[in-house]
Formats: sequence, structure tokens, C-alpha cells
Amino acid sequence: MTQPDQHTRSPPPPLPLDTRSLTTNSTTQHLCYRHRPDLTRNRPPDPFNFQDVQRQIECLSSSDQAAISHVWSLFAQAPADQRTLILKGLLSTCCMPQLSFLYDEIRPLLRIDFACILPREVCLRIFSFLDAKSLCHAAQVSSLWKSLADDDTLWHRMCEQHIDRICTKCGWGLPLLDKIKKQGKRHDNSSGSSSNSSSPMVMDPIPSEPTQSSPNKRARCDISSQQEMMMIDNQEHEMHNHVKKRRPWKDVYSERLVVERNWRQNKHTVRHLSGHTDGVMCVQFCEASNIAITGSFDCTIRVWNLETGHEIRQLTGHTRGVRALQFDKCKLVTGAMDNTLKIWDWHTGRCIRTLEGHTAGVLSLHFDCRLLASGSADCTIRVWNFAAGECFSLTGHTEWINSVRICTYDQLLVSASDDATIRIWNLQSKTCVRVLDGHVGQVLCALPSTTRAFRHRLVPQSCSSTITSTDHDEPVIVSGAFDNTVKFWDFNGNCLRTLFGHLEGVWSVAFDSLRVVSGSHDRSVRVWDMESGKCMYALNGHTHPITAVAMSDTKIISASDDGDVCIWDFGMSQ
Repeated sequence: MTQPDQHTRSPPPPLPLDTRSLTTNSTTQHLCYRHRPDLTRNRPPDPFNFQDVQRQIECLSSSDQAAISHVWSLFAQAPADQRTLILKGLLSTCCMPQLSFLYDEIRPLLRIDFACILPREVCLRIFSFLDAKSLCHAAQVSSLWKSLADDDTLWHRMCEQHIDRICTKCGWGLPLLDKIKKQGKRHDNSSGSSSNSSSPMVMDPIPSEPTQSSPNKRARCDISSQQEMMMIDNQEHEMHNHVKKRRPWKDVYSERLVVERNWRQNKHTVRHLSGHTDGVMCVQFCEASNIAITGSFDCTIRVWNLETGHEIRQLTGHTRGVRALQFDKCKLVTGAMDNTLKIWDWHTGRCIRTLEGHTAGVLSLHFDCRLLASGSADCTIRVWNFAAGECFSLTGHTEWINSVRICTYDQLLVSASDDATIRIWNLQSKTCVRVLDGHVGQVLCALPSTTRAFRHRLVPQSCSSTITSTDHDEPVIVSGAFDNTVKFWDFNGNCLRTLFGHLEGVWSVAFDSLRVVSGSHDRSVRVWDMESGKCMYALNGHTHPITAVAMSDTKIISASDDGDVCIWDFGMSQ
């Protein structure tokens, strides 16, 4: 190239293509993906850095700068078909190193961010096929991807797939954490009452010019305006509370994911409730109220505060050991070896009523809104109908009845006995409709799923593998016995699965849609995966046989023959 005059300035390099296209074409429909100004603002930065090229050009001589700028200008002003011809000619003259350079540089330039060019609805549809981990990774790509990956509809669907159920795609489930829901409702009620009792700010009526209106009419107008202002103030307060309490579904999911990981990784804290002087035979707790109640062979029932671990009150009245109990918001029902059932107001400790009828100790009980069932050492089941004011007996077991459970949705009752059988009773016809044989030892507990919302997908052990799981999408019964096993049953009497692992008899079981917990005479609490039936781990800490277990979404409470009560808390945050 010839050297130009030193006083001659080289023409400035051409503008970047996206800016030039914007200045030459006011519409965006004919512009390509790289040069549309509306997409440039949203998509990630272009990997091609024109500033680096500019710095390299400045290192050249003025004549070389002018020549390169002239070539660029010719190419930029050429129509699309001529651009293609120019590129073909350049490719024909390129050597292998230059072609390799082009290959490396073009690959990142051909990547297209679909989130910039597709409608938001289409992008959300694409993101809906991602799992939770992939959505979190996608949220780190750019601000646009974050707004899509954090969309509430995506995480609402994610919560529907995982909370209180096993996801059919990934095999994971998340706890319901019903405590938080109930506390929220209780907080709503309390805040509502407090807002009604508090005095909202009332503005003084604005003085007006004297009129011919009567004083009574003026007073009515003032009162009406004050009431209207009070209503507006209350409505604004309620709307503010409603908006403030709303949480993103991603937060709901992540909160439950922390608890589920604690369950899977066996991360927990242990606390003890001390006070009983003899074996604790029954326990129930409510996380929403932070209340636990235990019954013992020391003839006492104790009410505990779960947060502090302190005893709230002690209920006395039974003359022999307490073997069974159940409570709700208002009442507590207990059964003891003194042949009686007692109904208490557990808030005050007052015994409201004593039910007599059994001729031997009461070993088990269960009630719903209108029925109370009790199983006894006299081999009978008594059903007390509070609505009708009647009581009837169910006979069929030949040994002690260790467990009774009412299935409200089907008007059925499930019982377990020392005669190694489980019986299903029809409460309307008052007859036994099915006997479940399979255990070879005394059956200590048999728990049906509480509602038809819980359904299993297990194949009976006696059936061939060709039967699909959808053929057996029915409620389940979980039982534990002194043959050291935990068994799953359907209501047709089929044994669906047997869990082996305990070294001695199983005293008590509890389960939800994700896990089964069992307490055994071998002094261990085992946690089983509901879907696979595998033992996840064993909790060791008791020094005597475990007689009762209860569980929630975040806790396991186990009681032993020495009066010790352990709280295994999986709800702590990481």
C-alpha cells in the first residue's frame, strides 16, 4: 500500500452494524436477530467485541486503516445478495488457519437466545419442562431468564407435583408442612379480631356552612361519614395484610426442600421430655398448637409444650396404666387398664365424662366427629355413637385388640389383635367384611390412610409383574407385629409389601405420603421410604423398647418403656 500524506486523516471506521441498521431502517421487521434494537436490550452481550478490533486497527498505519475501513464500508452498503457473493469470494481465498479462525468465531455468534424473540407464553411453556434445579440454573443466565425462571406459575406447578406426594418424573416428594398453613389461618383470625377491637383512626367532619338542616339530620350525616371512613380504613388495612402475606411459590418450594433434604440426609436435633416414672404407652402431638400429650403406666396423662419441652399440666384420674389416647382442639379421650375411657378438657385438666362398658382393660381407641371406637383386652370392640346416643359391640377377635381405627370416608373400621389378624368392619351393617392374614405374630398396630387423598401404587406380592401399578391405586393399611415386620395391605386383603429390618417385634408405626416410621422392641426407630420400601436409616437413642411413635412433616416423637420421650426434629434450617 502507498503511504498517504502525513496531514491526511484516515476516515473513521464504520459504525457497528446494529447502530447502522437502526439509522438506516426505522422498522425492525426486516432486521436480523443480531441487529434488531429491541432485542439488543434484552439478549446477553454479543461475544464479538468490536472494541478489540478498533484497538488493533489503531496500531496500523493510516493507509492500512483507510483501506480496511473502505472494505468494510463497501460490504456494509452492499445488498444482501452481493454480501453473499463477497463472502464466497473471501472464503475461496482463505487459507486453513483463517478458515479455522472463522469456524471458532462464528459458532458463538450463531447462538440465538430464544427468550428474546419468542412470546413470554411460549418461553414459559419451554421452561415448564425443566426441573427445579435447572430452573435455578436458568435464573442465573440473565435478568430476562431470571424473570422467566422465577415465574409464579412455574413454581406453583412444581409445588403441585411435589408437595405431599411423590413426583412421577423425578421420584422426589416434599413435606406438606401443614403447621405453617394452620398457623397462618390462626394468625389471620387473631389479627382479624384484634383489628376489630382496635379503634381505627376517624377523621373529624369538615366544618361546613350553616344550613337549614335539622340537628338530627346533621348528626346522622356525621355518623354516616365516620362509619364510611372506618370501613374504608378497615378495607385498606385488610388489603395491605393480604398483599403482605402473599409469598412466591418458589419460596414455598425452597422452604420444603430444606426440610426434605434434612429427612433424606438424617439431619436432626434431639430433645427429651422427662417426667413420667413408668413406661409411656401412647403419644400424640400437634405442631400447629405445639402441644404433645403422653399416657403412661404411671396412671398419668401429661400435656407438654413442644417448643420449650416443659410440662404444662398433669391429668390424673385413671387407677391403672393409660394405654391409649387421642385429642383434638377441645377434648382428650383416654383409655386405661382400669376398664374405662375418660373424656377430658385438656386445656383445664378437668374430666368431663367416664365411659364404662368393657370388662377388661382398654388397649386402643380412635374417634372422629361423631363416633368413638375402643378395643379391649376382653376381645371386643365398642363403638360409641355420640350423635345417636347409642353403643354397640363388634365381636370376632379371639385375643386382645391392640389397635382400632375408624375410616370415616367408607364407614369402615380397621382393628388389629393378638390373634395375628387384622379385621375390616362395616359400621353400618356392624359385621366383619374381611380378615387379613399374613402376620405370624401378635399384630400391635394397623393404620389405614386417613383419607382417600392418600393412595398407593403398589402391586400385590401374589400378583405377576405384568399388572400395572395403576390397577391398584387404592388406600393402604400399614401394620406392625411381633414377627418383626411391617406390612402394607390394600382393603381387598392383599399384602402389598413386607418391610424387613427390625430385630424384634414392632410396637408402633406412623406414616404419611412420603415415609413410614416404625418403633420396635429392639430399641430403634426406623425411617422407611414409602415409594421404594427401603430403610433410609435407624434412629438410635433409646435404652429400652420403644412402645409408641408419632410423626409429622418435621418431627418424630418416640416413647419407650422406661418413660423417656424423644423428639427428633428435622425442621431446622440449614
